[in-house]
This record gives sequence, C-alpha cells and structure tokens, in this order.
Amino acid sequence: MERIDDYRDFFGRREWLRYTWTYAKALRISPWALAGALLARTCALTPPNVVAQVTADDMPMTLNLLVALVGPTGSGKGKAMAHARHLVPAPMLSALVEVKPKTGESIPAKYVSKIPAVDADGKQIKGEYTDKVVSDRLLVFMPEIVSMRAAMSRQGSTLLPSLLESFSNEPLGDDTKGKQYQLKLPAYAYRLAAVVGVQPSNSGTLFDETQTGLAGRFLYLPSTDHDMPALDDKPARPIVPFPFDAETLPEGNSYTQLEALIQFGQREAMPQHGETGYPLTALDYPREAAVYADRQQVLSCSGRSDPLDSHRLELVARVAALLRLMEHDGLTVTTDDWNLADVLVRKSDMTRDECREQRRSIATEERADRYAADNEARDRASEKRMEVVKLRVLSALDKYDPAREGIKGYQLRQKCGKYGPDCYTAIEALYEEGKVEQVGESTDSTSSTLWALSPDIHIHT
Repeated sequence: MERIDDYRDFFGRREWLRYTWTYAKALRISPWALAGALLARTCALTPPNVVAQVTADDMPMTLNLLVALVGPTGSGKGKAMAHARHLVPAPMLSALVEVKPKTGESIPAKYVSKIPAVDADGKQIKGEYTDKVVSDRLLVFMPEIVSMRAAMSRQGSTLLPSLLESFSNEPLGDDTKGKQYQLKLPAYAYRLAAVVGVQPSNSGTLFDETQTGLAGRFLYLPSTDHDMPALDDKPARPIVPFPFDAETLPEGNSYTQLEALIQFGQREAMPQHGETGYPLTALDYPREAAVYADRQQVLSCSGRSDPLDSHRLELVARVAALLRLMEHDGLTVTTDDWNLADVLVRKSDMTRDECREQRRSIATEERADRYAADNEARDRASEKRMEVVKLRVLSALDKYDPAREGIKGYQLRQKCGKYGPDCYTAIEALYEEGKVEQVGESTDSTSSTLWALSPDIHIHT
C-alpha cells in the first residue's frame, strides 16, 4: 500500500471501512471515531487466548486495546460508542461485559467471582474460597474522561495501574487482602478494551501521566469532522447490514481451562507450558512487521524513543490483527493489513499531538487569565488602600491644622500610622487633585514641605 496522504483513501480499502465512512457521514459522526469504537468493540469480543505473534523471538502479544476519542463536548464521542454497539452487537450468549468502572478494583471482579469452598460433603470450608469465571471479555467505556479522572483520584484507586497492566498483559488484580478478595488474573486470561471520550481541555488526565506511559498506550482518533457534507450532499444511511459478524471470531478456551490457568497462576506453570491445557491462537505477521519491530526495539533500548511512541509497535500490531480478524479470512496478517494499521496509527499520532497542543494552549490561556485577574485584583486593592491613606491625610490636616497654617510632610506620615509608607504618594495625589496645597515656599521635598487643606475642602467626621 502506498503512503496515504488523503485519509479518505483509508476508508476505501475495506468493505467495512467504506460502510463506516458512509454510515458516519449520514449520521453526522466522525468516521474516525466510529472506526476506533468498532475496533475496540471487536477487540472486546475477541477471546483472550487470541494473540499476536509479531516475530518468533517475541512473546505472544495480547490484543487489548485502549482508544481515546478526542474532541470538544458535543462532538459525538458517546454517539460513536453507541452506534458501534448497534453495528456490532454481541452474539447470543456472548461473554462480553460492558462496564463504566468507578474503581480499578471492580475490574477483576467482572471476570471472576469468589465463592466459598466446600468439602466432599458439600459443607463450606471456613475461610476458603474458589474462583469462578463469569467472563473473559470486558469493554470499558467512559464517554467523558472526567469520570476516569475522578475514578483515578479516589484514595487507593487502582484504575491507573489496571489500565497499564491490561495493555501490557500483566497479571491483573491483587493478592494482598483477605482471601475472599484475593484475585489475580494471569496473562492471557482476560480481554480488556476501553473507549474513553477525551476533551482536549481535560486531556491532562492522560498526558500528566507521561512517566507511567499511560498516554502512549492509547490510540487517539478525532470525534470531530471538518469535512462533514452539507445537507444536499449528505449520503443515505446504508440499509444493508454491517459487513462484519462477531460470530466469525475465533473460539476461546473454556471457563474450566481459564479457571485452571488462574489456579496455576501463569501458563508457564501449567504442564507443557499450557500448550494443551490453555492453548493460544496466534496471528502471524509479515516480514515488514519484524523489521519494524526490530527498529522500534533499537530506538527504545538506546533511549532514543519518544515516551509517547514507546508503545507504537503494540498499537500497530494490534490494529493490524483486528483488521485481519474483521476480514474473517484466516489468521495471517497481510502486508496490506500492516500498512493500513500504520496509516491509522499515524492518524492517531497526529490527533494525539493536536490534542496535546490544544491542551497546552488552553492551559496557557487559563494561566494568563488567572495572572490578569490577580493583577487586576492587586491594582484594585492598591487603589482602595490609596483612598484610605488619602482620607487619613485629609483627616490629620483637618484635626491638627484647623487654622490651615500647614504641617510638614514627615509629621503627616507619623500621624498616618501603618499607612505611613504610602503617605507621601497620597499627599502628592491630593495636591494634583487640588485638595491640599503647599504653605510657603516649596522645598522640593514632600517630607519637609508644609501642607494644608485647600480653602474649599471641608472634612466631615
């Protein structure tokens, strides 16, 4: 595939992408956002034992995918998620669970329940529990990232590590609490996809976690569409079904096999490394993927990779795998799949950089507004203070110089007490306003000049 600069060409490469383009334009949704939500949903419907084998030297890679739909409020992030669900419904008896988590701890509990252990006679064994798998596929959706930020901000929240661990296929959960809460899902035991709506002004939730690598683990796609057709050019909504059926996805392992994997703790601890007890279904990749993987590894190992690009290989590989699965035509990722995935990730890079730049611009404007407000407040406070000092000077002249023979500036300063440092400025301002006058010759010094109330000024206390 040639390098695509007109991104509309991207949507002409596959039947389901052409459908997505037309459907999105007809419903006034960003085709990129809808495509991202569809990929995340396909990922969530795929069993966790389906993996990516980019090279023979790499460990099998999970397909877990995190998608950020980027745009201002009202741009259709939630609408894209809803229509992805409509276009790709979960098959009957599907294991998929959709959730909007408030805590990270709630995520493992969606996969496995703890039930009291019983002995041979069916009696409960005190303090002992067994794991019962209730699902192996989870779709996390958060139309607004502020919900994610609130969940991450809760004291003791594990949502952030849960997202990081799920992307990297690390054990999910913890084993530090009581036995009824001890739950740890091994690698390849769970599928997790997430779709998060991101407003650029609130994107700090992702970008402020640069050191943890959270921002680099997301695929970013715009929920805005600056090329939305006018009313008279609006395409008709497709009447044929969406050209992808989740029933065609590979079959997963049984819950009995999953429970065995959880009991062993990892595939490597199972007999024959789990090859028979918990087999994996791997997608193979073309030579281009191996070359790209090696180049990315060199950049990462030599410290020359941008932290935001450190997971780019995983993103391209996972998108390529999902593109192949949506073709329901074998498990060998083609060069076309790989190149098409790279186009999508390049669009993600651009969207991510634009989002980060918008966030910086918004933050700069907010800081400028705060500084302006602070300066205005300081100026106003200074003005109020000066009015008080001027009144003190007038009152002192009225009280101590009723004959208006004059009082030297330094004496007025003494009588102004805590306002003394501003006394001379106040006297000069009153002189400019015509409220005080000099008595006798000027000494060119406010402190040594005699000052008195002007004849037409009368102070009422």
